[in-house]
Amino acid sequence: MLGIARTGAAAQAKRPPDAKPSPNPIDWDQLTQEATDLLSSYIRINTTDPPGDELPAAKLLREKFLADGIPATIWESSPGRAILAARLHGIGRHTKSIILLSHMDVVPANPKEWQVAPFSGTLKNGEIWGRGALDDKGPGVVELMAMLAIKRMGVLLDRDVLFLATAGEEVGGAAGAGWVIENKPDLYSDAGYLLNEGGGILVQKSGKLYTVSVTEKVPLWLRLTASGPAGHAAVPPAASAVTRLVAALDRLDTYRTPIRVINPVRDYFHSLATLGDVPDQFSDLAVALRNDPAFARNFVAVPGQNAQVRDTITPTVLRGSDKTNTIPSTAYAEVDCRLLPGTDRKDFLATIHKVIADKSIKVDVLLNFPTVASPQKSLLMNAIRIVAQRFDKAPTVPRLLDGFTDSHYFREKGVVAYGFIPLEITPAEMHEVHGINERIAVKNLHGGIERMVNLLEILGGREGQ
Repeated sequence: MLGIARTGAAAQAKRPPDAKPSPNPIDWDQLTQEATDLLSSYIRINTTDPPGDELPAAKLLREKFLADGIPATIWESSPGRAILAARLHGIGRHTKSIILLSHMDVVPANPKEWQVAPFSGTLKNGEIWGRGALDDKGPGVVELMAMLAIKRMGVLLDRDVLFLATAGEEVGGAAGAGWVIENKPDLYSDAGYLLNEGGGILVQKSGKLYTVSVTEKVPLWLRLTASGPAGHAAVPPAASAVTRLVAALDRLDTYRTPIRVINPVRDYFHSLATLGDVPDQFSDLAVALRNDPAFARNFVAVPGQNAQVRDTITPTVLRGSDKTNTIPSTAYAEVDCRLLPGTDRKDFLATIHKVIADKSIKVDVLLNFPTVASPQKSLLMNAIRIVAQRFDKAPTVPRLLDGFTDSHYFREKGVVAYGFIPLEITPAEMHEVHGINERIAVKNLHGGIERMVNLLEILGGREGQ
């Protein structure tokens, strides 16, 4: 771990903190080509989770850092499950570092559904194609190349920058960020800020909006297990494990959770209204949803909007008998519930039991963690706002992420964590995340790196303040 931990960083600084040498020039076209090649190679390493097997990807990234003289270390939380850390030392003796977080694992991809092979890293029509291009290998390359650019420019920031690429995020993060929190506290003990996936530059018809997730919906993954008499399907009983389970799922499917508008959601939709691409009711969403039934019906009919204002209940896994003619003694379903910040877990579980209305069905919690939010005002948020104005004359708005990321591990330790990578994305491109034909434009990669460099310079006190 030599050179990765904070200890000894100040001793490496030879230049006084207020010295600001002229940076070495950067050839952005060359840097972008380098990033394109790296991302293509990164995508070609299949890190589908499960099983993940991130170690080859971690080695690729480590070699990139080491080639530029930035110390980097790999740990394995279990065989093949890798975590990479690299630290760019600054000259701040008492200034909190910033973590640039990404994950190396990706969700599965069916090659039959894609226009190109999902793990080919193909460059086609100015875009890099493949699973992970947007989630989360592309953002990781933006973070990595921004650190290399700052190192090559000779810019000495007033704080350290710690790059973390982790395992297992797509299945809860225990093998990656969770392992770091539990086993490497010295690595992040000086951290005050963190940037991660979960937000970016939303491109609308009338303009751009910098969206920064400050909190996330909380997963409450459940397993519902029903029991009943086993037997031959030719002589079915009045009720079986399968029929009880199906009836319970049907009741959950017809249940509608209450609508609730939290502040980041209110502010996000208000900002969309100012761009003029959405109905005027978005400017005061809570009032419109309460007083305009027609608008409310149309609003919640859009799944992404519905998820912003409701706890959601989504059955995803079903398992009964292995044979068509056999009635199993047990059947189970797994249900992905996502809770808004402020929803009480115990109350929600009590509601689940009430809706199911079958005391014989066992409900087990598979995954859950506390709700934690980051403040909407901070030095990092100020830096994002400066970048938004400088590059795009765009507003910046906090938001709720309806998924979850590894940010919560660090928020629980007091780190100000934001979901924001300065890449542009359209509403249509959002469907490529965990979908088919995932890709990122080389031009977008260029812009993301340049904005990230500027953001780190501003937060590091070297430029723009």
